[in-house]
Amino acid sequence: MKNTIGLGLLAAAHMGAMAGTTTLFESTGTNCRDFAVVAPVDAKVARSLVPAKYVLPKTVYGLVELATCDSGTVGQVSTGAFKIAEVGIMLPTAKGKAAFPLGGPNLYMLWLLDSDAQQSAAKVAAGYPGGVVGIEFEPPTTGLIRKQRAQVAYDGGYSMSGDDLTLKINVGKKVTDQYVETPAGTVHTVNVIDGSTEGGFSIGTMTFAPDSMLAKLFGKTKVSGLAFGGQGNYHNATELIANP
Repeated sequence: MKNTIGLGLLAAAHMGAMAGTTTLFESTGTNCRDFAVVAPVDAKVARSLVPAKYVLPKTVYGLVELATCDSGTVGQVSTGAFKIAEVGIMLPTAKGKAAFPLGGPNLYMLWLLDSDAQQSAAKVAAGYPGGVVGIEFEPPTTGLIRKQRAQVAYDGGYSMSGDDLTLKINVGKKVTDQYVETPAGTVHTVNVIDGSTEGGFSIGTMTFAPDSMLAKLFGKTKVSGLAFGGQGNYHNATELIANP
């Protein structure tokens, strides 16, 4: 399956080189519960990780996020239940788009990780850094998530925690734009999240392995920041914007 997806995306990339922009794949997640922490990062390290074509704000923030979904699809194929974990550096808000946290952020992605091989194969074939890794995240299945605990077996292993996400709000629909540069061009994912009323904010803590990329990016092995969590469905459309 992975080879089939890879060959399909390579063909799409070839078409994109002729046509300019080509849709590579679409994916969905149903009844997903997510948890994320946003905190300032070392601007010099962020600049070394983000290509020069992307403008960075004076104060740069990183987003570390994960989710567990009851079901999902890649194309028309169901992948069953799965977990995802991602890290991105926040880019300036696009003109006309609501700024985070009212709107979804613009992100340059450092990685996209999955617990499901099929979900992973499409992203890796498109050019996103990632793979199949162990992701431990089991939030309550009903009600507002008041306590969050997670562990991701990547970059030396990193963990996240947050308590008392008690501000219950209607987070509504959010659109996150995700980018990564590849030899074929810019890979861009439009992530549309249909949120529920079970959204909350608090303070979260992230712990990283010494000498890991995340420890270098955030400047320490333990950092606190804005934590948020919620429940909803998402629909992703990933495209290749070919190099001229």
